Amino acid sequence: MASAVAMRRESQGFRYEADMMPILRRALPRLAFRREANSPVEVFSEVPAVHGIPDLAGIRFDFERIAARAALGIRPLTTDSEVRAVLAIGDGVATTREISERTRMSADYMRRAVAPLLIEQGWLEWTEDSRLRRRAGAQWVGKRVVTVEAKLHDWRRALTQARRQQLSADAAYIALDARAIGRVTEHLSEIARGGVGVIAVHCDSQRARVLVRPTAILDSRRAVGRALLAERSLEMMLRGTREGQIYPVFGWTAPHLT
Repeated sequence: MASAVAMRRESQGFRYEADMMPILRRALPRLAFRREANSPVEVFSEVPAVHGIPDLAGIRFDFERIAARAALGIRPLTTDSEVRAVLAIGDGVATTREISERTRMSADYMRRAVAPLLIEQGWLEWTEDSRLRRRAGAQWVGKRVVTVEAKLHDWRRALTQARRQQLSADAAYIALDARAIGRVTEHLSEIARGGVGVIAVHCDSQRARVLVRPTAILDSRRAVGRALLAERSLEMMLRGTREGQIYPVFGWTAPHLT
């Protein structure tokens, strides 16, 4: 009787993509992260990234840095403007005009909005010669960031979305109902070479497995996106939730130079 039920479930597959999420949530730390003692993986949904909203984001945090930041009152960043400004300063010092030139944000916006906000949040401080520097304890906390786009069978659409999320993650995956894997099997190597992995989700066993892992691709453009996704996920975690809104609610759009 039990085997008959399992066969019927497999033949039917998943009815909705949402039905795959609990399985992927449980499996993602095992599938996409190396085991590290005392460093658990937190899994989030509906966290706005620089391009769209991935179905799931797995983050391995540096909890020692999180604790150090909390002790200094340093709050998570929530907009790409803030992240880009901090990255533009790096470990050095810079004037607001220099930061605006490096980030291509208007000097007025940087001086009136971004810099004061970063000081209030505890990330930056003024030097004696009126330049800005990052505070000693203001460290990035995302050790590894992984995104997943899930679809029942439309793997090409999932792949398009995953490629956008490559700018926000160390590794991007698509996850498909196992019944649809036949449609993508001949493309697995090509997908992996493009930096995207593939996960099959089985309805019968309620388990997921990696069919192919993404080839590592070095891309400096990921720095802003992965830092932003980690910071937004941290902000959610500190509020006691792992599920965000279904639309972007963080910050505002920065005025760019033309």
